[in-house]
Amino acid sequence: MIFFEPEEVNSDICTARFTATDGASVLGICDLLVHNGVADLVSLRLDTPELSIGEGLIRAALHYAANRGIYLAVYSAKGVDAVRSRMAFCLQNGQWRNDIPTLLMGSCAGH
Repeated sequence: MIFFEPEEVNSDICTARFTATDGASVLGICDLLVHNGVADLVSLRLDTPELSIGEGLIRAALHYAANRGIYLAVYSAKGVDAVRSRMAFCLQNGQWRNDIPTLLMGSCAGH
């Protein structure tokens, strides 16, 4: 069974880290930085080709942020654009972003 485990970090570069695990295997990690009222997905690493794991990590991070009153999300992570494209992030002024309720609505198994 896959778990998306949160860890509070509270540093200048990361507020919380989410780790996807299947037993003892780490499948991926997502770092979230909450600053200026925005949830910034600053890093996403996948150790599996399954893009749904990355989407699950992002959703866990967005739920965390929403539960703390954050409404807007930015995707600044590099290197996993296929996961970002599965979700409703919109390019605005050179930044991938959207409101968290829209991002959490879901999609039809990606694009």
